[in-house]
Amino acid sequence: MRAARFVISLDLELYWGVRDHRRLEDYRMALLGVRRAVPAMLKLFENYGVMATWATVGMLFCEHRDELLASLPRRIPAYRDASLSPYPHIASIGKDEVEDPFHYGLSLIRLIEASPGQEIASHTFSHYYCYEPGQEAADFEADLEAAVAVAARRGVRLTSLVFPRNQVRREYLDICRNLGLEVYRGNPPGWLYQAHARARNTGVRRAARLLDSLTPLTGARCVSAVSPLVRQPINVAATRFLRPLATRSPWLARRQRARICREIDEAVRCGGVYHLWWHPHNFGVGLEDHLSELEYILEHMARWREAGRMVTATMADVARQGLGYQEEPWVRPAL
Repeated sequence: MRAARFVISLDLELYWGVRDHRRLEDYRMALLGVRRAVPAMLKLFENYGVMATWATVGMLFCEHRDELLASLPRRIPAYRDASLSPYPHIASIGKDEVEDPFHYGLSLIRLIEASPGQEIASHTFSHYYCYEPGQEAADFEADLEAAVAVAARRGVRLTSLVFPRNQVRREYLDICRNLGLEVYRGNPPGWLYQAHARARNTGVRRAARLLDSLTPLTGARCVSAVSPLVRQPINVAATRFLRPLATRSPWLARRQRARICREIDEAVRCGGVYHLWWHPHNFGVGLEDHLSELEYILEHMARWREAGRMVTATMADVARQGLGYQEEPWVRPAL
């Protein structure tokens, strides 16, 4: 049987990803903690030979505010909920990363880029919300164009995409392909994980997802289909969000890691893909505790790798190896 794939993706967004629901003064320690968390995670990945994909908000590629203003998309979304738009917020940010470590991230991108086995991917330019009322496909296309352009100026060719808030919109996949985005992170199957607007993210749904991270409410999941695919973009679907439970409850953290390790075992059994994801700011407070949980999971993965039953890969690597899957229709290559 083919060796299973172990995939990690991280959503690197700093304040752009939480701006609409958290006050900066309340969340500044977690965001400042990203500056310690990223190098610490890279070191851990290097120690365990782990490849990872870093989905990065395009605004973080800018070195200063003038460059950011010059990089804006040719059209911007008119979200019905105006608080979702980051553009009015730009007037209040600092001039560069030294003055404002919450809105700029070029030094982090350079650090990731210089580390072995790491992929820089897109998290759209503005942390774009594909299911929020008021936005249109043309807005999304303009946003993604801006993301591709600003990354290209830094010498980065983007091939993988993570939709912010996991608002994966099938109708927009052709736009992704046309702009060179060959791979995306889809959502796990089932109603709990269906893409939706923020208004539909009810307390019941959030509680059910938390419960599912601790106990097999939806069973053990992995992508088991191994099909050679030629149509893009390819879905390297997420399996599990690594919740920052270590600083809230050691008991819950142990339950979560046990759940994850059982799912890794299932991925090995079926020769599939296990895809774990989180945000660097989730590790921003209580870094050592979170790293300890992560290392436990990596040690479990490493035992399977030493047995020749699992390898690590970026999202792009998995897609190139034909281990993702696609929304139909897709085409098998000619034999």
